[in-house]
Amino acid sequence: MATDHTRNKLIDTDDAKWRGYSIDELKYRRAVALVKLEMQKTMLAGSVKSVTNSISDTKARLLGATGKRFEGKLKFVNYLVVGYKSMRMAMNLWNTFKSKKKR
Repeated sequence: MATDHTRNKLIDTDDAKWRGYSIDELKYRRAVALVKLEMQKTMLAGSVKSVTNSISDTKARLLGATGKRFEGKLKFVNYLVVGYKSMRMAMNLWNTFKSKKKR
């Protein structure tokens, strides 16, 4: 059996005469739900912002960008690999579009 501490104050489960919430109680519950929703949205936006900031900071550290200056910590070989992969992808796209034109 529910104790006084665990029983909902608005609903008495032992009372068979309970017929629902009044309009004021419904408005109050709706307002509470909207406040909780706004708090959750704010917390989610804050966590997304912190994640995106940390990602951009990581990219800046990898590239060696400090302020407006670019020092370039990537090695020459890394640039070659990135260039090769991007050219290979571009050539694949070019060949795909070229073969579709012939049809």
